[in-house]
Parts: sequence; C-alpha cells; structure tokens
Amino acid sequence: MEEYSIEGKGKGEIHLAFDIATQLIPLLVGGLDSKQNYQRITSILYDMLDFNAVVFIVNDNIEAQSGDIKINSSNETKLTCVEVDIEKGYRVIGTLRFYKLPMYGITDTEKSMVTGIGKLISTQVTFNGKDYYSSLRSKAELKALQAQINPHFLFNALNTISAMCRTEPLTARKLLIHLSNYFRATIETSPDLVEIHKELNTISYYLEIEKARFGDRFDVEMDVPTNMDIKVPPLILQPLVENAIKHGFSESMDKKGKIIIRVKDFETYYEVSVEDNGKGMDDELIKEVLEGGFGDKKIGLYNVHQRLKEVYGEENGLMIESEVGVGTKAIFHVPIRRRSGKDAIKGHYSR
Repeated sequence: MEEYSIEGKGKGEIHLAFDIATQLIPLLVGGLDSKQNYQRITSILYDMLDFNAVVFIVNDNIEAQSGDIKINSSNETKLTCVEVDIEKGYRVIGTLRFYKLPMYGITDTEKSMVTGIGKLISTQVTFNGKDYYSSLRSKAELKALQAQINPHFLFNALNTISAMCRTEPLTARKLLIHLSNYFRATIETSPDLVEIHKELNTISYYLEIEKARFGDRFDVEMDVPTNMDIKVPPLILQPLVENAIKHGFSESMDKKGKIIIRVKDFETYYEVSVEDNGKGMDDELIKEVLEGGFGDKKIGLYNVHQRLKEVYGEENGLMIESEVGVGTKAIFHVPIRRRSGKDAIKGHYSR
C-alpha cells in the first residue's frame, strides 16, 4: 500500500499544531484557574509561534504575558494584534492576545492557528472541569423538570378547561390552544440557553391558564424592552412565577395580587426579576429554600438557584428579597461581556 504523506508547508503546520497541543493539554487536565497556568500557556505559545508577545487577559486585566516586548496601555494600540476568547461552557473566562510589531503582518495561517488554539483550550477546560459534569447533571435536571411540571400542570389545566366547556366554550377553546402552545414549547426545549422573549412567550401561555384557574386573584405585568437581546436557561422563569402564584398569594389577602416580570440593563449585567406583592417570607425560610432544606423537592427556587450557578458561576445564583406581608422579589443576574473596539481574529487592533 502506498504511504500517504503530507509535504511542504502544510506538513510543518500540522506538526506545529500537534506539538502545541501536546504541551498545552497536560496543563489543562485540572482546568484553568491559576495565574501559574496562565503564565505557562503564554510561555509555550510565545516560544512556539512567531509573535512578539502573547498575553492572557482575565476580566480586562493582564494576568500573564510572555515575549520580547512588554504589553501595556501605552503601546498595545500601536501593535498588530489577533485575539481569541477562551470559553468554559457558556461563559468566556479569558482572552488570549497575540501581538506583532507594526512592520510585521499576521498571516491567515497564523489567524487559523490562533483560532484552533482557542478552541483546543476551551474544549479542554470545559470537559476537564467539574462544570462539565455539572452541565450533564443540569441537562438531566431539565428533563426531570419537564417531566414533573407537565403531569402536575396538565392535570390542573384540564380540570379548568373541562369545567368551562359547557358554560364558556370559546374560552375553553382558547385555553386549549394556550395549553398546546405551552407543552410544545416545553417539550421542544433543549438544555441550551434561549432568548429571553422566547422564555417569556412560554410563560405567557402558562399564565393564561393559571389566570383562568384563579380568576381575578392576580394580575401580571411584563416590563421587558422589546429590543432586549439576552439568553437565559430554559424554563428558568416558570418556577419563579409558579412560586409567586402558589405560595405568594392566598385567598385571605385583602388586596389583589400582582406579579411583575422585569429585565433591567446595567453596565456589567442584566437583572432579571419576578416580583409579587404576596405574603412574603422571613429570612430563615429564604435561607432554607436556597440551601435545599426541603429534601428531594428539586422543583422550585432551590433548583433555579443551582441551575443559575452552574450556567453563570457561583456568584450569580438566585437572590431573594422578601418581607412578610409585603411580598417577594426573586432576582438573578446575567453577566454582560461588552466588546470594546478590539476586532477579534482579524489581524489588527483598533479603538
């Protein structure tokens, strides 16, 4: 059999890529969470690639750099640069930047190499870290959430619709459509993040049926800009709204219930909240809910809290503000990574 071989320039590029991977992968076995690892990565990449400097950026700060020139705020805009994000699951955890002096250009091959390095590191960090196994658990919990919500909600919804078939057939028909749309949305839901307005559409179907069940006991207001472009975990709002309806309002209330679903845009994050004017919770109950003090009851605020931390990090779980007799506000933050004037993977740096 004739031996297949790769000749010329392509052969050297493949060997270089293999050598880089061979040196980087052992550093990423335990994840990427130390300044020492950042420094080792930049050193390896500077030694093996034809750049004047390699820098590792975390939260807009230089954590490590290697090269024959030192990168700082006074000279980086004068250099030619190509960069690539390092991702851990859904989150960008850092950026690698590769610099050359102005007289040297960055070739398409070098851009491709940088892109490949970014994907390699991102893949290793995601799969080797404990977050990867958390994401598998999160997917399983989403399936459990879908399976447990559906029978419970279906039973109550069908009871409501059947009671209306004789007296209010047109309303019953509308509710059947809402029920169909709701179940289609939940069944088709994947573990990936979804657009906030898609999530709100699912909630609106759910609310139409719940309002039919509870009559005029509560109103709902949605304060979300139409141009709001953020993604959230699927079915993340439904348990918050359900909690407000089931536990926030009671027949003994001397006021009409109200739920406000709101999204606000801050500088570094979006704030998503579900607020009610119901009976509220004391601090001890809030703590118990967020620490999972209800045994195997995973559907609810505790489950939302855990899923948010797995997607957005430990510091971005569910927050609950509540006062007995006044109401409850469930809040979570969606971090924003705003792009500056840097043009990634285009071989130049501009402001």
